Amino acid sequence: MKREDFCSLPLPIALGVLYDLAHKLADVPMPDVPRPPKYDGRLSRGSKGYCWMSEMDLDSLQWWQAKTSESASRGGQYAEKDAKTAANLGKWIAWRTVSPDATWRGTRGDTAATGLPPSREPELHQWEERAPAPTSVPEQSTIDDDF
Repeated sequence: MKREDFCSLPLPIALGVLYDLAHKLADVPMPDVPRPPKYDGRLSRGSKGYCWMSEMDLDSLQWWQAKTSESASRGGQYAEKDAKTAANLGKWIAWRTVSPDATWRGTRGDTAATGLPPSREPELHQWEERAPAPTSVPEQSTIDDDF
């Protein structure tokens, strides 16, 4: 039966056909449905800042995963960090595939958060100021030099 044929059936008959087909699928196990990641991730945009992975659309997530995977496979100073980022993006891709327009709720750092709706150009956030590096204090001798 072609789609046009099925769509032209009266509703009670079409529903009966669907029920009969669904009944045949009773032995097929239910597939796992990806859940939203619990923790949000930051995607570095270099000196421009960062964006939240929860606020990226599926195409952007896939593009950045390909870019970070390629960088990780080349090796180098940031290969390990890029591999972790690519793996984290994979979790977001799995969820965005089944929920492309859903607004994410979860944890950012230590606080509960709700992300903005997914976008091709998510909002950029500025990096926080880093604490100044502690200055090294010369160690004091514990041996008394006045013998």
